[in-house]
Amino acid sequence: MEDKVIKGVNFGILSPDEIRKISVTAIITSEVYDEDGTPIEGGVMDPRLGVIEPGQKCPTCGNQLGQCPGHFGHIELVRPVVHIGFVKHINELLSATCRKCGRLKLPEEEIDRYLRIYRAIQSRWPSAAKRLVDYVKKTAGKNTTCPHCGTEQLKIKLEKPLTFYEEGKEGITKLTPSDIRERLERIPDKDVEAMGLNPKTSRPELMVLTVLPVPPVTMRPSIMIESGIRAEDDLTHKLVDIIRINERLKESLDAGAPQLIIEDLWDLLQYHISTYFDNEIPGLPPLNIDQEGL
Repeated sequence: MEDKVIKGVNFGILSPDEIRKISVTAIITSEVYDEDGTPIEGGVMDPRLGVIEPGQKCPTCGNQLGQCPGHFGHIELVRPVVHIGFVKHINELLSATCRKCGRLKLPEEEIDRYLRIYRAIQSRWPSAAKRLVDYVKKTAGKNTTCPHCGTEQLKIKLEKPLTFYEEGKEGITKLTPSDIRERLERIPDKDVEAMGLNPKTSRPELMVLTVLPVPPVTMRPSIMIESGIRAEDDLTHKLVDIIRINERLKESLDAGAPQLIIEDLWDLLQYHISTYFDNEIPGLPPLNIDQEGL
């Protein structure tokens, strides 16, 4: 058999459909165990997510502890949420593209020229390609009128860590994650590539989450402490928080709750998902897991 050689590694962003495809079940309840201590189906410790106890058999792959790799689940988010890891990129993309048509704010011939150069140097001189991409985004961001549709552009302002505003003559408007995702969706593939992203694997709207992957239980196993009480991994605690707030947001939307309540719950969902990825974000209070119970 001929040996295979790895020539390179490409990184991308999982789409909602890809997350659902690798998932074995939707996680829909914040309840973790029943009265007998058995993991509840549809909860964050669903047996289908893998085996962490000796002698048990995984319902998904049929393997036991040591052979079962673990399996992903997923949470359908009621409202989109900005991924904290992509805030800088989102800021650059919003600033460089038209608020109405989504085009890169450069004339067509300039986009074509930069794209030809980028494709020619991308693999051979990646550092030069990055400098070109940075120049393109910076140059486009300075234009106050879209050369494609003629729309007057407003200034994008990021209030760290993750709140976006649009600033114009008539005042300041907050951009919700839904607004941001809709704008990023309008950027054509050609312009996405000119800004250094692969539109086949890293469409910019994927930086705003609508589906959250739930890692296998093998990545966050529970343990029995000396008192005989089961202690859960920090990630499991965070996932329960996310599901609870997601459920409250859905209930409030279904009940027609006031917009202020909806926005508060949406912000709280954003907070919990952001601290799930990074609990040391400057400007956000860290969550003390020890004070949170299941």
